[in-house]
Amino acid sequence: MTSQGRGTGRGAGGRGRMGGQGLGPGGECVCPSCGHRTPHQRGVPCNQTKCPKCGRLMTREG
Repeated sequence: MTSQGRGTGRGAGGRGRMGGQGLGPGGECVCPSCGHRTPHQRGVPCNQTKCPKCGRLMTREG
């Protein structure tokens, strides 16, 4: 008999690793200060990327 209850290793539906939004590989990183946009790079969170124009940390836009 196999167990299918809690602890199966599946996260909440639609969420990414560590409970994030899981927006997928596309999208853009946007600077909340100056509005500069760069394509999102897979494996590099936008909130750890500095804006090349003003140096502020960027945010993700789907």
